[in-house]
Amino acid sequence: MNRYTSSDAGRNYACRIREFIYRGHRCLTLENEKIRVFIAADKGADILEFLWKPLDLDVLWHAPQGLREAGPALQSSPLPGGDFREHFAGGWYEMLPNGPTPSAYKGAAWGFHGESTLLPWRLRIEKDEPEEISAALETRLLRIPLYVKKTFRLCSGSGTLRIEERIRNESPEEAKFLWGQHPTVGWPFLEEGCRIYLPPCIAKTGPEQPLDARLKPNQVANWPKMQLRDGSAVDVSVLPAPEVGSHDFLRLEQLQEGWFAVVNPHHKLGWALRWDAKLFSVLGFWQLFRGGSGHPWYSRHYLAALEPINELLSLSEAVERGTAFCLAGLDSIDTVWEATAFSSPPDVKAVLPGGNIL
Repeated sequence: MNRYTSSDAGRNYACRIREFIYRGHRCLTLENEKIRVFIAADKGADILEFLWKPLDLDVLWHAPQGLREAGPALQSSPLPGGDFREHFAGGWYEMLPNGPTPSAYKGAAWGFHGESTLLPWRLRIEKDEPEEISAALETRLLRIPLYVKKTFRLCSGSGTLRIEERIRNESPEEAKFLWGQHPTVGWPFLEEGCRIYLPPCIAKTGPEQPLDARLKPNQVANWPKMQLRDGSAVDVSVLPAPEVGSHDFLRLEQLQEGWFAVVNPHHKLGWALRWDAKLFSVLGFWQLFRGGSGHPWYSRHYLAALEPINELLSLSEAVERGTAFCLAGLDSIDTVWEATAFSSPPDVKAVLPGGNIL
C-alpha cells in the first residue's frame, strides 16, 4: 500500500502501460525507468519503438512514411510481391508464415514475409503493477489455420523486453510454415563504426547479390572476415560510412548460440536479442548503407536488420527441402524472445538469459 495515494492506476513511475489510438490504429506502450516500447496492435503487433530513455535514443529504424493511416490504401497497380513494402513502417515485425520471397503452399499464396505483419491483433492487458506489466496480443492467420499469441512482459528497472510466443495449428491437417523475427535498426542509433557481435558462425553470400553489393558473391567464411568484390579483406562486423552506398545480404549459419548484439561505441549503447537457436537456426543480415537504387529504397536509407528464422527461403522451397516448421494437427509450439537495451561494455562476449550481457 502506498502511503501517499489510494490508487496508482494513472501512475507515471516504475512500470506503466498505455493503450491509445494513433493514426487510427490501436496501439500500446510498455515503459519503465529505462525503456519505452511502442507496439502497433492493429498493424501486425509490430514494435515501432524501442527507446533507451537515459539517452532519449530509439534503436529501431523508421520508414519515411511511418505507420500509415488506418483504412484502405489506394494503389497505382497491384505489386507482384504483395502489399508488405507499402505498409512497412520500419521497426520490428514478424515473418509468418512465409519468408523473404513470394510463395504458395496448399492452394494459398503469400507475398513478402507472409501475412501476420499485415493483420490486426487483439489486445488484452494481463498485468499492470509498478513492479511488472504484461500484455497479450493474439491473431489468427487468414490463409493458413494458425493461431498466434505473444505476451510482452517488462519488469521495473530492467532494459529487457521478454516476449513469450505460441503458435497453434487449429486444423486436423499438418501445417508447414516459416517463422522468424525481423528487427531493423537505424540511425541515429546505427552509424559508422557500430559493431555487430555474434557467437561463432559461418557467413555466406549468395550467387546473385544486389548490383551495388560491396561483398563478393558466392563466398563462405568464418564470421566476421569476408571479401569485398575486389578480393580485399573486410571485417563485416564493423559498419561502414553511408558514403559506401552498398546493399548486401548475408546468410549466417551454424550459430553456436542464438543471440546478437549491436553496439554504438559513440553513444555507449547496445541492443541485443536472444532466441532459441535450435528452433531458429538461420540468421539473415540485411545491410542497406545508402545503397539499393530504384524502387523501393532509392539509395535513401542507412539501416541493418538481423533476422532469426528457421529458413531464408520461400515457404514452398523450404517445404521441398524439409526445412519448414511442421506442426501436427491441433499441435502447438512455444518460444521466448528477449530484447535488451544496455549501456555497452567495450566488447560483448555473450547475451545470457534474462538480458544479462557479458
